[in-house]
Amino acid sequence: MISPLLLNIALHGLEEAAGVRYQTGSYAGTVKAGCPALTRYADDLVVCCHSRQQAEQVKAQLAGWLEPRGLAFNEAKTRIVPVTEGFDFLGFNLRRYPNGKLLIKPSAKAIKRFRDRLAKEFRALRGSNVAAVLAAVTPVIRGWVAYYRTVVSAGVFHALTGYLWKLTYKWACWSHRNKPRCWIVDRYFGKFSKFRNDRWVFGDRDTGAYLPKPSWTDIVRHTLVKGGSSPDDPALAGYWAQRRQKVRPPLDSYTVRLLSRQDGRCSLCGENLLTPDQPPQSPQGWERWFLQVIRRAITADYLIHHDTPTAARSQRTHLVHATCHRSGHPPRTAGNTVVQQKT
Repeated sequence: MISPLLLNIALHGLEEAAGVRYQTGSYAGTVKAGCPALTRYADDLVVCCHSRQQAEQVKAQLAGWLEPRGLAFNEAKTRIVPVTEGFDFLGFNLRRYPNGKLLIKPSAKAIKRFRDRLAKEFRALRGSNVAAVLAAVTPVIRGWVAYYRTVVSAGVFHALTGYLWKLTYKWACWSHRNKPRCWIVDRYFGKFSKFRNDRWVFGDRDTGAYLPKPSWTDIVRHTLVKGGSSPDDPALAGYWAQRRQKVRPPLDSYTVRLLSRQDGRCSLCGENLLTPDQPPQSPQGWERWFLQVIRRAITADYLIHHDTPTAARSQRTHLVHATCHRSGHPPRTAGNTVVQQKT
């Protein structure tokens, strides 16, 4: 975390050096007409210009601004391209298509890296049981799709679903070389997800755990941050807290419904179930998030309704902290409900 912070400090003033100028008054935060627009994340930056001549001029200005600071452009990664050709930035590809739409998609390099990693994981897991496969691969898949779920990724997710099926089927055939294909399919594939009518889900018959398909992830567009709003500004703590509450976590719809019904709080201790920090900013960050927050922190418990003992199961299931569940946290009254402690 310290490296991006130091880079942000060292590169403060880069926009002004590039010639970016903003309007004031009611149009505050809007780039003035004819000026370039600069987007930066740590030391990665993109400058959008109105012409190639302006782009070359901005590059020269920035090179002169960086030189006294002992910095220089990486010429192998620095390009001047028309937006109709497209460019990659932070694992995304941005391109304006002939119909006039600017679409942001996962970059081809990012997709290839992900496919290569999946193939490598399944090769390394040869000889392991299905539980080990699910434990190793599930966070990788969830983390990657969570990072790319805010852009135009539906087609990529469907293609990765087909690729993932091939990997799981190949792993199962390698693990049981002497078994017929029908036996392998019956053992490892079925309707493991009770919320989906899909019999080709890879899972564990003993535990009921299964591998989520990338195509199941809904596309949720990113909500732009108000200009000048910093998460480190104490005066904007309320704005960021409200924004985080509106962001739908990358979980299955059933878990999201339970979280919404509980206002994101544990039914036992009343504290937040999910971390209140900023969401991760990389596929690896989302992978760690699923490992630390979801797998180890949240579990399911059940509520007894005094006045509606025959209530539907979905109205009785609540999410609680795994630590509260294991430590036998005392019951917490919630309206006309009380938690049933398991023995």
